[in-house]
Amino acid sequence: MAGSLLVTAGLLVAQAPAASAADTVTDLGVAADRGGDVVGKSGKIFVAADDRIVVTKSDGALIDTISGLSGAVALSVADNGRKVYAALRDSHEVIEIDIATLAITKRIDLTAYPCPSTLAQSYERLWVGYGCGEAGEGGVVALGLWTPTPTLVPVGPGTTQPPLVAVARGTLVAGEPAADPAVIRVYDVRTDSAIPRGEIRGDANGLPLLRDLALTEDGSAALSALADTRQFDAWDTTTLARARSYDSSALPEHGLPAAVAASPNGAYVVGGWNSSAGEAAELVVYDPATAEVIYAADHQGKALVAGSIAFYGVLTYAVLKEPGTGRMHLWRLPHSPYHASTLTMTAPSGATALKQLTLSGRLTLSTGALPGVQTLELHRWLPDGTDRPFQEITTAADGTYQFTDIPPSSGTFKYQLYWPGNSWFMGDGASTAVSVASHQPVLTVTGPATGVLGERLEFSGTFAADGVVFPPTTITVSCKIIAWDGTVTSKTLPKVTPAADGSFGFADTPTTPGEHTYTIKLAGNSAIEPANTSHVVTVPSRPRGTPATG
Repeated sequence: MAGSLLVTAGLLVAQAPAASAADTVTDLGVAADRGGDVVGKSGKIFVAADDRIVVTKSDGALIDTISGLSGAVALSVADNGRKVYAALRDSHEVIEIDIATLAITKRIDLTAYPCPSTLAQSYERLWVGYGCGEAGEGGVVALGLWTPTPTLVPVGPGTTQPPLVAVARGTLVAGEPAADPAVIRVYDVRTDSAIPRGEIRGDANGLPLLRDLALTEDGSAALSALADTRQFDAWDTTTLARARSYDSSALPEHGLPAAVAASPNGAYVVGGWNSSAGEAAELVVYDPATAEVIYAADHQGKALVAGSIAFYGVLTYAVLKEPGTGRMHLWRLPHSPYHASTLTMTAPSGATALKQLTLSGRLTLSTGALPGVQTLELHRWLPDGTDRPFQEITTAADGTYQFTDIPPSSGTFKYQLYWPGNSWFMGDGASTAVSVASHQPVLTVTGPATGVLGERLEFSGTFAADGVVFPPTTITVSCKIIAWDGTVTSKTLPKVTPAADGSFGFADTPTTPGEHTYTIKLAGNSAIEPANTSHVVTVPSRPRGTPATG
């Protein structure tokens, strides 16, 4: 199943009615007796359809078809993965598909473990449920995807049918769907070996027929869809006892359980039901802690494919088939159908280039629950529209946040924040524009008031401001000399490059007695306004120590 955004426990405490947004059903344009497994990743949805894999956009629009396959019945993708894996039951292999190009990049031979039919994946490790229906030919085999030719390692006892498998956080569960009574075996797979942890049997008589099997995101509970119970059950994977049940289908006779899954962020459990006649289906979203129904959608004239519930971001998917024809349809629940969020951002009315400004705001949830620590996406633009480096902003547990920025120039700076939401709450964004004025420097120069003819004069200056780092600029210095006889001359000193803190220095050696007026000019740029100042040095008509004549 696809990855999803993280959600904190604080998001689980409040409930609200389901939103009015409608679910959608898209005809995939293919009929198949087998298949129906679905995964999503990188903006694409993959649906196994026996001799092909149909690839769509998140809205169900067709992108492409990977054809020429032999019994594509199961799919998997890791949260951090760039590959989709497909079990090909008839050709006894698992194929690796590049998500970007849709090319088949690897074929893993499973002839020794024939008829691979179910998959569970955790990062670079894959567990395959295999079996062709003959006694003793089925079971679970594990393999590492990081090697060109993975080593195949059997897990657990043999079975008749390919077991259903699920993995999460170092816990693997496996159960044979055709066995009566059913047994769910629990393994610790935090190391290379699968260490048996125990068996979930329900009671002394075992479990009814198993239709689907899943794990919660943290691996603490196994979810089962059992044929004769008219409910979904959550089983503690440590104590192996039933922890909770989920029911309340609106279908006739409460429907028959067909699929169950837990959202990757732990926000909810989704159960899928079929009517006893197989001509109506229902998806029910439950609060995982209270089992309360928080959203439901039904569809007439089609049946839900067993085990076909999957998640992609804030979306929930399943696959429907038309009775008789086997024509497949992609069923999608609305974006975050349960609750809304609001993101605000407040900025100062004005700011100054090169000086820090502070922006703040808050993320709130429509339920009134505290959002917990969340990550916001910050996008910023320069006045000319150029993107600035992307940043992530973290909220406090109550949803408040604050961040600072130092505009590198004058002009209008734009800021946009976005919270992508999660499975319960729709994301929201906020934007603002800040008018930034040029920095107004205060230029000062310190130097001697009197000088000696022929001796070097040293000057220092600054236009510094607390905490300001200035971009490169130039200082020009000119000198107007009024000699004692009234003659006026001038000269230009070499240009000066000030330091980043605004400090600078220059020197001059007077060769003409009189009043020397030094004019210092700071060149402006997109961040700094021009500035100038002057300094007067009186130079006597004779060098120090020279006796007067006459």
